[in-house]
Amino acid sequence: MGMPSYIDQESFSESGVEIGREPWRLPGTFTLPKGSGPFPCVILVHGSGPQDRNETIGPNQPFRDLAWGLASHRIAVLRYEKRTRIYPDELKNLSSFTIKEETTDDVISAIEFVQDLDTVDNGKIFALGHSLGGFALPRVLSVYPEASAFAGVILLAANARPLDEVMASQMAYLEALPETTDDMREVLESMKAQIELIRSLRQDSHSDVAPFNVPASYWIDLQTYRPVETLCDTRVPALILQGESDYQVMMDRDFRQWQEKSRSCSQLTCRSYPGLHHLFMPSPTPVATPRAYAAPDHVDSRVVGDIVRWIETGQIFSDNVH
Repeated sequence: MGMPSYIDQESFSESGVEIGREPWRLPGTFTLPKGSGPFPCVILVHGSGPQDRNETIGPNQPFRDLAWGLASHRIAVLRYEKRTRIYPDELKNLSSFTIKEETTDDVISAIEFVQDLDTVDNGKIFALGHSLGGFALPRVLSVYPEASAFAGVILLAANARPLDEVMASQMAYLEALPETTDDMREVLESMKAQIELIRSLRQDSHSDVAPFNVPASYWIDLQTYRPVETLCDTRVPALILQGESDYQVMMDRDFRQWQEKSRSCSQLTCRSYPGLHHLFMPSPTPVATPRAYAAPDHVDSRVVGDIVRWIETGQIFSDNVH
């Protein structure tokens, strides 16, 4: 499959970089448009799991698509390996592990890195979070003073509900699929028990409790976190995008909450895309299944175009804006 038309590989260059401090140095890639800067810059923040800098899922690399697409439109991009991918053993040895150690600390390291670059316009630094990364960005904005450097944030398929609710609805959907085998249903049943364990956790829960092999500290830390309200309270401009065929983060249970909040929170701009799944690529079915991720494709051009317009103008121009 060739490159999509929104990518012009002659219009930018890439260099290997390293962000953060010891003991958590992370390799990454800085994508820089050709020509005279300084340029707006977007920092890409991964979804769940030990993701690489391209957020590779099957044959697809949505973060590479976004980096190349934005750089083709004169926007610099920083993407990096996720800490859980580079330091899995070291993280297992921490006495407390939360989303801070998984994701949010490294967003701040990324801000500090790009602020030191002459090629970046420090008044136009943005963060783009996908899935869990989008869910985490309101926490970054509300907790870290350094996040005041962000001119805005972009949330792609960001869940509004707590993680246990998101996982429970995913499992219910997968369990009902015709393609789900009896063996897979047994696995899903065991995962339901892990969700109930998450819901039973309290502040004084034993430290050796680890639902889904993730320490209790992680789940407890997020028990009172509400990203929709948190983002609105920060007053930071936000673009919230959703694929309407996404089964992981849902239109009616997640995106609708962002939409409803945008009516009273004017800095939120929401848009959904018919026919796109969780990776913002075309879905072969009205609601995607895991098989959709095995088909090689690219992030839809509408998504890249809307992000570019919003960064440039603070708004998007479409009849499908909610």
